[in-house]
Amino acid sequence: MSKIMTKSEFQRKRAWFRALSGMMDFLASIGSFILILLCVALLTNLLGWFKDDIGTTLNSIESVAINAIVNPDEIIY
Repeated sequence: MSKIMTKSEFQRKRAWFRALSGMMDFLASIGSFILILLCVALLTNLLGWFKDDIGTTLNSIESVAINAIVNPDEIIY
C-alpha cells in the first residue's frame, strides 16, 4: 500500500534531494580538482626524473658504442 504525501511533504523531500544532489556535485568537483593536482604533480615529478636520468642513460649508451667501435672483440655488456 503506497503512502500518500501531501504537497508540503513532497516539496520538503524534493528540496532535501536537491540540496543533497548539490552537495554531492560540490564534493565531486573538489575531488576532481584534487585528482587533477595530483596528476600534475606526478607528471612534473616524472619529467624531472627523466631530465636527470637521460644524461646517465645517454652516457652509458655512448660508452658501449665507443667500446664496440674501438675494441669490437672486447664488447662488455
